[in-house]
Amino acid sequence: MNGTEPGGDVRGFYAALGVTLPAWAHTEASVRCFTDPDAHRHQDRNPSCSVNLRSGAFNCHGCGARGGAYDAALATGRSPREAIDLMVAHGLIERRPRRDGPRHAAPARDTSATRLDGPDQRTLTRPADEPRLPVSRDRVIGWARSLSEDRQLLARLRRERGWNQRVLRELHVGFDGRRITVPITGDRGELRGVLRLRVFDWQRPKVISAPGTRLGLVPRPMPGDERLLVVEGPSDMLAARSVGLHAVAVPGTDVWRAAWAAAFFAREVTVVMDCDRPGRRAAARIVEDLGRGGAHPRIVDLAPEREDGYDLSDWLRAGNDPGLLTACSDTSEAYNRLAGPGGDAWTVRAPHVRQTIGALPQGPVSTANLGGGQRSLGCARC
Repeated sequence: MNGTEPGGDVRGFYAALGVTLPAWAHTEASVRCFTDPDAHRHQDRNPSCSVNLRSGAFNCHGCGARGGAYDAALATGRSPREAIDLMVAHGLIERRPRRDGPRHAAPARDTSATRLDGPDQRTLTRPADEPRLPVSRDRVIGWARSLSEDRQLLARLRRERGWNQRVLRELHVGFDGRRITVPITGDRGELRGVLRLRVFDWQRPKVISAPGTRLGLVPRPMPGDERLLVVEGPSDMLAARSVGLHAVAVPGTDVWRAAWAAAFFAREVTVVMDCDRPGRRAAARIVEDLGRGGAHPRIVDLAPEREDGYDLSDWLRAGNDPGLLTACSDTSEAYNRLAGPGGDAWTVRAPHVRQTIGALPQGPVSTANLGGGQRSLGCARC
């Protein structure tokens, strides 16, 4: 989709995608490649990608990626609907008026499934009316097979991250030659996209969305999972599942959607986000939505005295007992008695530290604190 309306705000559109175009450029703006930084040496330190400031089209002279403004939105992880909405908002296209008159019945869905070899019970289905993604199911399955055959990489992931091979196989986790791939599926098992996790610390950013990805929970909660953990990012989810916890990942602190709370209706949910300001604010927001959606949520703060992004993977690698995450809870009333003054923020008090971390929802919400593996809040059952 390369056609755009004249006079559109190309700079604003790319800024919304997280790509800053240099102010000095007039016709073509040079930027680092945003489609696949790993395909370039030194993360494309010398920009090889150019963006046309009139049309919004981009062209990377290094890796060969190219396309229009719509393709740029998909390449940065936006869904097709989000891409269109952004283009309309910045005047790059005009939204078509709705047509009046009777609508035709929707075609029947093709729910044929593709399975991985082995005991995995999850399937990746392809409804007939699903938008086509740049990443196919066959490719996802091929990446999963590549990881299953790479004994050296599997041993490293087990040693450094605590990931169990059985869990990787069940969730179709793979390796595309550069990064670990984690598929995102919908309610019917349809492929909605792929998250690509770094293998080496020097790879930036930590997680990249494949073009066309529509972000969602990873994986979707399954029937029968009455107790669930909600964690920040697929790495923590894989680490938690590898020690027997039913964990679901939110792919980032800013992507949670209130509508996702419906998937947790009537379940006991423990929210464990990273120990930093964004993680704690996201935890408060998620718990509020879960409570409104009929779940029974609680927050666990792994280390209230830390603000460095300490996460569940770090906590498990330190040798802490996973059972502590779901064994005990405190009522929100008891938690509020230890909190600071009211207003638009709540505070956790720990020895020699006070942290303002977001809005604490009222109602049937439980909270807990596992600073350094030891509970700081009282619990009648512990």
